[in-house]
Amino acid sequence: MPILKLIEKQKSLWNIKHRLETTTPSPGRYNEGGVSYGPCLLISRECGSGGNDVARLVGERLGWQVYDREIVDQISEMVHARQQLIESVDERVRSNWEAAWREVLFSEDIGSEKYLRFLREMVLTLGHHGDVVILGRGAQYVLPRPCSLCVRLVAPVEQRIKRVADGRKLNAAEARAYVRKRDSERVDFIRKFFRSDATSPLMYDLMVNTGELSSQGASEIILSALHAKLGVSVA
Repeated sequence: MPILKLIEKQKSLWNIKHRLETTTPSPGRYNEGGVSYGPCLLISRECGSGGNDVARLVGERLGWQVYDREIVDQISEMVHARQQLIESVDERVRSNWEAAWREVLFSEDIGSEKYLRFLREMVLTLGHHGDVVILGRGAQYVLPRPCSLCVRLVAPVEQRIKRVADGRKLNAAEARAYVRKRDSERVDFIRKFFRSDATSPLMYDLMVNTGELSSQGASEIILSALHAKLGVSVA
């Protein structure tokens, strides 16, 4: 589905949800600084651990929109899409975010600063709308923890290499190099922009080893955890 249509769908769902919240609070909703967020599922993953499949399955079960790394990156780069999404949030909320994040932008790298600002705006807005699965991009370092279930997917490296080789039609050496590169890029991204260790289990509510689990099995564990932490239930 084109990104602009995804955004329009998200805005429509938010309008319905906002009207319902005037009478009945939504499970997993959290208020911080006068702004409400959630519920959200934020997935970090090692390359080849099945993050895309797990995110898709959970999204389908809950009826939540899934935003993966590529979609979030594209939104960040598309001025028109960014404008539509940001305009779905009132100015008081935008001003709150601006004040909160001003001091942590990196002045030494203008390109990185703009990218990080756009990325945070996207993640904050999606989190404000709620009922979303965000895959990667350090979303757990942007959104309040009480509105989100933060999950890290891992698996033994040899299994991850085999999955990547099969999925991308690579030989073993190419797949190994690809996995190593992607893992390194993701860890470096979190270290550079959020000054944190993406591999630390203390940054997550749940660590899931998909080495011996199917994507379906991993999704069921995550759904149970969403219910336990945020009160989110599968219809």
